[in-house]
Amino acid sequence: MDSTVLKIGIIGFGNLMESLLPCCDSLLEGNRDGNIYAVKGSAEGLAEKQAYYTFPITAGNPLEMLEQVSPQVILFSPPPALAEHLTETVLKPYYDRLRISGQEYPLLICFPPKPLPRYYRKILGSGISQVSLMPCVVQKAGGFSVGKYGYSLVSMDGKAMPSQEHLEQLIKFAQPIGTLLNVSQDDLTAALSGMVAAHNIYELCFTLQKAFQLCGQAVELPQIASEMRFELRKFAEELPKGNAPGIPSCRQEDFGSLYRRITDISIRAWYEGLCQFATHQKLDLNEYSRFLRTTLDVLLMSVQVETPERLREMSEGCATKGGLLERALQVYFPEIERPLIRWIMEESAEAGRDSINEERVWPVELVNRTAKVVQEVYERGNALI
Repeated sequence: MDSTVLKIGIIGFGNLMESLLPCCDSLLEGNRDGNIYAVKGSAEGLAEKQAYYTFPITAGNPLEMLEQVSPQVILFSPPPALAEHLTETVLKPYYDRLRISGQEYPLLICFPPKPLPRYYRKILGSGISQVSLMPCVVQKAGGFSVGKYGYSLVSMDGKAMPSQEHLEQLIKFAQPIGTLLNVSQDDLTAALSGMVAAHNIYELCFTLQKAFQLCGQAVELPQIASEMRFELRKFAEELPKGNAPGIPSCRQEDFGSLYRRITDISIRAWYEGLCQFATHQKLDLNEYSRFLRTTLDVLLMSVQVETPERLREMSEGCATKGGLLERALQVYFPEIERPLIRWIMEESAEAGRDSINEERVWPVELVNRTAKVVQEVYERGNALI
């Protein structure tokens, strides 16, 4: 299909879809004007978006947009709580009319973690092309485009597989958000839970900085993130070199051997806790472990170059009420931050100590506590309608 005539219809033009506009640009290979049509769920913030973007943005009537535009690609991004309702009241009548008129079905890319792909086939009928896409957690870090170094999750129903043409469109759309890791729809919630819990690496960096300051050691967040990325590269050969062009550089930082060792243990324990959960869920670690390491690395790039205020906005500010990230944050503070700070202060208080007491159980405990955080996120995911 000629990209110059391809039209994209967006249902749910919130923060996620705004961040994925570079994906639309990749697919279109041209101007957005006349090729992108977006609908918000409400009029709140509509005027500001209309003033900022040059393509049409409306509020409240996505079915009308679909009927008027007939997009070849639909980006479906409502809040998870509304996904089933909008599938039944917007997508279904539109697909029914396409079926009656004999028109080709569009590529339907869905972003809510629930419902799973099989639901869309059940409601919309046979012959559809649908994928569920969970994008790389960070696309931009300061002035760096880091999404292409990350991973995104994609899941499909075996009876609603995209055509070859639609697969090519999907791959082209996803170029700015890294490598696509295809997981079965039965594994999607577990895989996504690890992805979401990895996001708590922001909070882990904040916690370490707070603990180090309480111990009299002033360490900046970019130093902690740089040290963590340097440590990741000791067991993650697939990561781009620390001084690769186009990404923030990393190195072994000099902020005291004790605190550097705590930082190294923390990133390894966090990663191993994510893997422990994945193993329990029987995810394929050959692929998923690379996904986790790369996700952590991309998140840490943003810690290096963004302000603390921006990091809070990217964490707490992106936590949808009742969603997975909200649950990850709720569990993190009692389960990780408080006991971790206490442990670090105990280690620092040991007279003359410049290294970790390796016989203590905390590093293993941090692994287990991290796995517990992911489990809590997973249970929230399973509870979503």
